[in-house]
Amino acid sequence: MATYKEINGTNIEVLASDPSNPVLGQIWYNTTSQSLKGVELGTAAWATGGNLGTARQMFTGCGTQTAALGFGGYIPGTGATNATEEYNGTAWTGGGNLGTARFNLGGAGTQTAGLAFGGKSPATAATEEYNGTAWTGGGAMGTARYSLAGAGTQTAGLGFGGYAPGATTATEEYNGTAWTGGGALTTARYYLAGSGTQTAGLAVGGAGGPSTGIATEEYNGSSWTNGGNLNTSRYYLAGAGTQTASVFFGGAPPPNGVTTTELYNGTSWTTTTSMSTAKYKLGGAGTQTSALAFGGQNTAVTAATEEFTGGGPATVTISGS
Repeated sequence: MATYKEINGTNIEVLASDPSNPVLGQIWYNTTSQSLKGVELGTAAWATGGNLGTARQMFTGCGTQTAALGFGGYIPGTGATNATEEYNGTAWTGGGNLGTARFNLGGAGTQTAGLAFGGKSPATAATEEYNGTAWTGGGAMGTARYSLAGAGTQTAGLGFGGYAPGATTATEEYNGTAWTGGGALTTARYYLAGSGTQTAGLAVGGAGGPSTGIATEEYNGSSWTNGGNLNTSRYYLAGAGTQTASVFFGGAPPPNGVTTTELYNGTSWTTTTSMSTAKYKLGGAGTQTSALAFGGQNTAVTAATEEFTGGGPATVTISGS
């Protein structure tokens, strides 16, 4: 039988305290607690959260699970909306309206420093910045487009892909004032989703080509490179997290969306606990271990919110005194 050292190339570490940033699969002996410990994927679960005030689809979000922002979107029978809502971990309340009503827009930032850009009705290059109360105009994108994705912050944002018209590879970087061109995506696509930062972004799924539904790309601040493929092909999905620790969920097809949730570790995707309700055209926010899914479309447009916990690396005690 092979030993731990033969498999991993090193002995089990002996430490006085748990390491500050252990990696999945790492094992060590803690001399203080006199226990053998390791890192495994934590137990993941979805739970019901508070409903949006306005049921809608094709919108976007940013922030955290306990301080999220959802804005824009499409309401059947009404059209594009400028509605903004803020989530406190329990309930949604109305925020300041966007200056330009739109759907299929990109977003980034936090609840008190949000960024909205691009979108449709008609296709726009408009950018707006949120301060926790109201939206104000920012610098326009170089390329008007919709069905794009975003990542980063209000002062270091990233917008990529979309329909301009036709699937595009265009990437733009925002510095809090103006947009400049960045490295092009490897695969042109729209209806994709994003996460991460301006210098470590992630582009996931989408439509526009035969393999775009599973395609993942990683951005380093200058160029995109291919990452591991999704296990489930889809578009109109949502996600949250960083380039090396993201969670993505929902999307289409089948006819009424999917419940599929996948975790990314910077190299490959792992399927985890599914959402309770299949949906697509939804919004997302948060981190890999504390995410939020809200709104979207199933058989009808929904106001439902689901909260995701766990799923990321977790330290566990294997044996101890």
